[in-house]
Amino acid sequence: MDDILLICSERPWLHDDLDDWLNRQQQSPYKCAIIFLDNSGCDVVLGIMPFTRELLLRGTRVVLCANSKPALNDVTAQELIMVMKQVALVCPILHRHLEAGTLCVRESGQASPCLDLSRLPLSLVDELVKWQCDLVVVEGMGRAIHTNLLTSFTCDSLKLAVIKNRLGGEMFSVMCKYEAGSVKTSAVSTQSIDNVHVP
Repeated sequence: MDDILLICSERPWLHDDLDDWLNRQQQSPYKCAIIFLDNSGCDVVLGIMPFTRELLLRGTRVVLCANSKPALNDVTAQELIMVMKQVALVCPILHRHLEAGTLCVRESGQASPCLDLSRLPLSLVDELVKWQCDLVVVEGMGRAIHTNLLTSFTCDSLKLAVIKNRLGGEMFSVMCKYEAGSVKTSAVSTQSIDNVHVP
């Protein structure tokens, strides 16, 4: 994840909901999670892939969503597809789920370090509704802090980032923000995507 956030700093972090998140994992597994990726390289291979594998082992379908076009050092969907082909060669679990379609790569329709959830492709939103997506993971400072820190969802959300400028904490402070859905429902709705608040 963002600079392998879970091992980059001693706890407690600047915003630390890790214990709440771990407690949530003791409950029933999520049906479907969408993960909005940030940086290419070690963030994907050593951060997102193990996290994805764990969700899959718990019975959760996973949608990996990356930029449609390049922005800074962020991974694009096309690059991620190539990475997944290599990962599948060394991880039978990820390979099996890629083959079964319970793990897939999708484009966000965007070309920015930020994330405007109101501009997701309609086809992606339709898939999330069909698969009863009940977890949204937003990774990286641009996506999780600059544009979605105050975004609320009807389903559970996890916002992960390493602070790269001063926002009330030290440089490289960690944010792990877990929020239960604002509506007690088992799935994200089209309304929850359309009506998110983007500060």
